Amino acid sequence: MNARKTSEEAEPEVSERSPDVVASSGEGTDQGGLEDYSGEFQTDFRYEDLSHDALVRLVREFALAVHLLDRSMCAAISMKFGGEAMEELAIEEWKGASPVYGDRLRRIMGIEGNDVEAIFKVLQLDPGFPHHYLDVHYEVVDSNHGFFELASCGALLDAEPFGEGFVTSMCHTIEDATFDVTAQAINPKAHISHVHRPPRTPSDRVPHCRWEITIDEGNETLPEAPITQITAGTTAATFEFPPMRDGAPHLPHEEPGTTVSLS
Repeated sequence: MNARKTSEEAEPEVSERSPDVVASSGEGTDQGGLEDYSGEFQTDFRYEDLSHDALVRLVREFALAVHLLDRSMCAAISMKFGGEAMEELAIEEWKGASPVYGDRLRRIMGIEGNDVEAIFKVLQLDPGFPHHYLDVHYEVVDSNHGFFELASCGALLDAEPFGEGFVTSMCHTIEDATFDVTAQAINPKAHISHVHRPPRTPSDRVPHCRWEITIDEGNETLPEAPITQITAGTTAATFEFPPMRDGAPHLPHEEPGTTVSLS
């Protein structure tokens, strides 16, 4: 029997607040910290001043903001240069960013290995898969085989009112060119293929889509895209966060300035 693993809320760790930070109307009950930001303005505010619950709310909004940025970018490009240019640049955007931030997520969360579970862990943390807006469920068959499906996809619901052409652009053209890039940043022999995907037939079909992932030596390894190399050399990609207020390092599993291979 396959072991079914369902996505849960990502729960960032929070260090203790500095004692000079004044709590607002709601004091966090789990690890202390501000339950919201309704109180006095804090000139030295940092995320670690927030409670665990407040951080979860903020992470949800940040993940959704990625989709808002993508919506505005893709719409602007399409309006000025047409749909084909939008597809091309959306693919380049994903190829450039996903392997880079995926590696950073692995490092801060200590995700080791290169099997299906490691790939699914990164997808669970990926801001491109915001929880609830994309209701993703994961199924691990074994270390080299698994499935994931979207019981509901907010991005699809955005696209469907514009017709099948827009849906096909997102769910076929863009995803066919980018899903393997994300997976192969963890294992170069990973491949993601659709079991079914939109346009939906019937129109109310659920889950909205279902995908299969395999790791096999026979799978094609894609060459690293030039945009990935360019993105990896940016200051955003190489930036190192300072320690928390209490001195805890941003990367609890590494010494500052070190590079560790997690594959």
